[in-house]
Amino acid sequence: MDETCVKVNGLDYWVYAVLDVDRNEVLSMRVYPSRNILTTKQFIDEVLNYCIGRPEFIVDNAPWLKHALEELGLTYNTEPFR
Repeated sequence: MDETCVKVNGLDYWVYAVLDVDRNEVLSMRVYPSRNILTTKQFIDEVLNYCIGRPEFIVDNAPWLKHALEELGLTYNTEPFR
């Protein structure tokens, strides 16, 4: 799972994306005006509808990503993306 900041009309928006690395496929992508645990949990809940079983997430060191995954009881690994 990755997130990137984009600027539109002077405002920051965060793009959340989930990729299936085995199939090189984008599973879901959403744009939010904020990034926090609640936004992340909402996005992950949507993503889980596309998954079979319990997927493993690869995230950067953003605390809201790790906390959201931990609260949902999902496994993850951290890797720096930049």
